Amino acid sequence: MFTTIFLRVHISFVNILLMDTQKTSLILHGHFYQPPRENPYTGIIEKQTSAAPFDNWNERICSECYGANAFSRYLGPDGRILSLTNNYSYISFNFGHTILSWLKDKHPIYHEMIIEADKESVKRLGHGNGMAMGYNHTILPLDKISDAKRQIEWGIEDFIYRFGRMPEGMWLPEAGINEDVIDLLSESGIKFVVLSPWQCKSVENPYTKKIEDLNGRPAPYSEPFILTGKKGKEIAGFFYHPGLAESISFGHALRNADELYNTLLNIKHTDNQSLIHTATDGEIYGHHEPFGDMALAALIKKVKERDDFEFTNYGAYLASHQPKLHAILHEGEEGKGTSWSCSHGVSRWYKDCGCHTGGEEGWNQKWRTPLRNALRELSSKLDLIFEQECKKIFQKGITASMILDEAGSVYIGKDTMPEVIKRIHEKYSYSTIYDSEISALLSGIQYKHFSFTSCGFFFNDISGIEPRQNIRYALYAIKMFQPYSTEDLLLPFLSELRNAKSNIKAQGDGMSIAQGELKDLSGECEAAIYFYLNRVIAVKDDYEDSYGRFKIDNYISECPDNARIKFHDSISLINYDFTVLSSSSIQGGLNLYLASNKAPMERYRITNDEIPLLVIDRYNKWVDKAASYLPLSQIQSIVNALYHFSVLTKNSKYLPMKTQILENLGLSLKIFKSLNSFHSDELSWNEKKAYLTVLLDIIRKYGRANEIKIVLEYLNSDVTQLAFSMRNNGLDDNLADLIIDYFALIRSFGFEPDSKSLQNEVYQYVSGAKPLTIAKEKAREVYNVLNFY
Repeated sequence: MFTTIFLRVHISFVNILLMDTQKTSLILHGHFYQPPRENPYTGIIEKQTSAAPFDNWNERICSECYGANAFSRYLGPDGRILSLTNNYSYISFNFGHTILSWLKDKHPIYHEMIIEADKESVKRLGHGNGMAMGYNHTILPLDKISDAKRQIEWGIEDFIYRFGRMPEGMWLPEAGINEDVIDLLSESGIKFVVLSPWQCKSVENPYTKKIEDLNGRPAPYSEPFILTGKKGKEIAGFFYHPGLAESISFGHALRNADELYNTLLNIKHTDNQSLIHTATDGEIYGHHEPFGDMALAALIKKVKERDDFEFTNYGAYLASHQPKLHAILHEGEEGKGTSWSCSHGVSRWYKDCGCHTGGEEGWNQKWRTPLRNALRELSSKLDLIFEQECKKIFQKGITASMILDEAGSVYIGKDTMPEVIKRIHEKYSYSTIYDSEISALLSGIQYKHFSFTSCGFFFNDISGIEPRQNIRYALYAIKMFQPYSTEDLLLPFLSELRNAKSNIKAQGDGMSIAQGELKDLSGECEAAIYFYLNRVIAVKDDYEDSYGRFKIDNYISECPDNARIKFHDSISLINYDFTVLSSSSIQGGLNLYLASNKAPMERYRITNDEIPLLVIDRYNKWVDKAASYLPLSQIQSIVNALYHFSVLTKNSKYLPMKTQILENLGLSLKIFKSLNSFHSDELSWNEKKAYLTVLLDIIRKYGRANEIKIVLEYLNSDVTQLAFSMRNNGLDDNLADLIIDYFALIRSFGFEPDSKSLQNEVYQYVSGAKPLTIAKEKAREVYNVLNFY
């Protein structure tokens, strides 16, 4: 007995000595995700005023977090840039399909940096930092088994499409898990998951090999455990460090990288483990905690420079530390499973369990149950219709499941719907008269899945953005399926939603919310209006042939007051044919009359108030651009006059009338817009510089906040164009001279544009990632201009 105790003490002492001299493996996991936000009827994210000053929440969080972490600044004491870090290269991360597909379309450079970070980590560690995620973030334990299986499969398919490899791990939405999910993950080839330590009920004792209850203590974080499913399938489970997660998420640990590093050191020396790891919402790195990305970059720098830790990822650690001990998870309320953000299990997403975010005193979340019931009942009906239609369309033996196997590539954005339809036709021969039906049904199935997105149940009231979005997705699925159903799909859905009462009396219930959504413009009407206004208002170079999922086939207009527009839905493959008539006037406002040539009874009168805000925004930009056009010959004479105006008023005690100042300010702004919108490629830099010198002088001298803001937006656009030119053509002498001269000019008038995009490109040369082809002295001048040491 004494010998055994002595040996254990001796071994522990040796471990302490080793831990002080060896680097501890460190994994910080970020769960990066946004729910699907697109209007299902158009495929476009509408203007979300709550995300101001950005157009929508994706844009806002991208600026504050996703993009910031791809190019995170490490600053010196004087605020100048010492280095840029792609934080994704060092942390474990997951990005769901819904945000990655948006990033690829709207900000491809960030999408590219995320993919490159995974490749770099594979090269460094043999395993990638990236983890897959359930397709559109549904709560897997609450899904039907067949739907949960699809969520996992499509999440894996999306990951392979983007990252070019099979994922080893999968981040479970809200860390939601039960035994069925474990089986599905194992069967799909997933090796591990990351869970909250509070989801674990008991673990195997390494000495007695008996399962011992934790009795409310957190599960050990220092090693992976074996999780077993209902069918006996197994995966590894990592339970993250609870204190570290709490400190980062709610304790403002990201406000000081030195203090965070010291926290890690204390854990290292106190616990003496070979692994420290934790998981948090990725948006803490810059969105929830402003500049949290910079604290992370500083931490990464400290870890690399010192000998205490080394960044790794779960796949790499698992490869050399296979789990040997078993862990048993809590069953959760009603045996449905557990999650990381509901202490009751997964109740937060189907009933009023008390877990919520925000809201007023006395509010409840009883609306969750009827909302989920309505979606479940609708889902069962849609699945049955899909199976029946597949039996009708395809030969015997070809199942609905086999068709959905083919549809995954269109759901992840890899293929277009026509490409998928063609492949289905080649593989499972059928009459092409059913092409449109198959497309509509497949489109409806996708949005059936979207209607269960977890965010729709997470917050405090059914009237919020996310629950409305889930309801909207369900309504779209109904629209796609109704032509193939013998029963009314809408009325039973609305009837169940009537039981989902809002906490805000004015909002009514789920039924009134759904009815409000049904009164909105249809996607095809919105597209017809957009195409018409674009052709009537925009200059020819800005004519657009697509609006979200809609593509123009033919546009015929004999006069500005009317047009016939033929277009199609690229997802459902439905064709539309509208005649648009305008009777707009200054006194009467904008009045558009739409008539469907395919369904003569469908006629609409659209007024100003009914046009979506996003369309109004673009309309105003077209008007502004069209109204700003001036020919170069006219610009030259006006700028000459403005020059003499500036000379005359320089240091003069006598100022002209206020009306003249405002007129000249307006002219300056108009010319500034015209130069940037129409004549940038027609002028040499020296010519443009001469014009800008005059214009910036007047705008800075007499401009108010709004004029200054407009000019800054155009200057930001200039800088973005310089970045784009460098990305495509490299940094040569001409571009270097232009950058130096351009910033010298605008700064001489007190303007400082957003230079992040250009800094991101220049850093490739600062860091040596790209070779210089210009003199080092000139390069240093460029670096200095852009705030690098």
